[in-house]
Amino acid sequence: MKYSKIRVTGAIGRTGSVVADQCFATATEKTHEISSAQAWFAGGERGGYDPKARAIVPAQGAPLKVFLRREGDLAHAVSFLPGFPDGSFGWAKVLPHLPNAAEMPKLFVEYVGMGDSDKPKDYAYSTAERTDLVEAIWRDFGVQSTTLVAFDFSSLVVLEHLRRRLEHSDRGEPVGGPEIRGVFIFNGGLFTDGHTHPWYTTPMLRRLPNRARRRVGRPFWLFKRMPGVRKMWSKGYHVTDAELGELHSAMDGHDGLFYLAAAASFVADHRAQGDRLDFGHLFKAYRHRFPFLVGGSDEDPFEHRQVDLSQERLGKLGLQIERLPGGHLTTNEQPEALAALIAKFERGLAKKPERAGGASAASNT
Repeated sequence: MKYSKIRVTGAIGRTGSVVADQCFATATEKTHEISSAQAWFAGGERGGYDPKARAIVPAQGAPLKVFLRREGDLAHAVSFLPGFPDGSFGWAKVLPHLPNAAEMPKLFVEYVGMGDSDKPKDYAYSTAERTDLVEAIWRDFGVQSTTLVAFDFSSLVVLEHLRRRLEHSDRGEPVGGPEIRGVFIFNGGLFTDGHTHPWYTTPMLRRLPNRARRRVGRPFWLFKRMPGVRKMWSKGYHVTDAELGELHSAMDGHDGLFYLAAAASFVADHRAQGDRLDFGHLFKAYRHRFPFLVGGSDEDPFEHRQVDLSQERLGKLGLQIERLPGGHLTTNEQPEALAALIAKFERGLAKKPERAGGASAASNT
């Protein structure tokens, strides 16, 4: 059952690309023009999701509603997976610099608990449930092939999906999911020993008792004074109150700032998975099936060791590695440069000859 459309185009829709280019200036120009959370969500839709069935369902009467944006032929769309804590809104500045829908169909996913998706209080937020949602969306929209573009903690969703494919293959079951053309991960967690989150960010948030979580980041004046908020930008990027206000607005919809604490266990979740979600193992299993690109920002305080470890452990095996200036929120500081990397990666995939057996044949990895 497909989502019911609320509105397809808005200030940042590709059908209004001229308006989009006027509304979203790049951080490299340091104009600090503001991406509108309201416009971003107006350009998407909310559909039904049943987490128990792991399935997209009719919106009316659905257990949960989740947000997504889409454009172009989703059968071969690039899947843009969100970062923490800004969610799909993090892609708002990047979108105007990406190729149009005809050249690059796009699917922007929003997890339960983030952005314009529902934010249930009694819910088992985890890497596994986020992966369940992505796979359900692919099934419902008939995605046949995709390039995975993951920012921040969505790297773990990519690792979980790739591991599931191997496990299905080992059991002699259908691999499931679309053919994967390539994997692009930026500022994400890859190795369990590579996380560098400062103690006053996610490690502190995950330990907050439930009674305190609902007050996290409220009101706005408290949010912008939280120790870890400005840590997301580089020292040279002077984030304005207006930018912080839009970020707060994007996160606070549907009573959702508690998600900062409710989902802050993703690093602990990764470490608990041990070898199962180790990027090195998965890269070696899939590297002959489709290409990977791993990127990082020079001043990212949360995952800055991951790129170095990737270079050290996998560089000689052909892993493509890219670096950009700025802090953790590369989507906000360097949207044009990030979009250029994504577009170049996707165009490179189109030039590669099709591998025998197709990229979905994980049993041949």
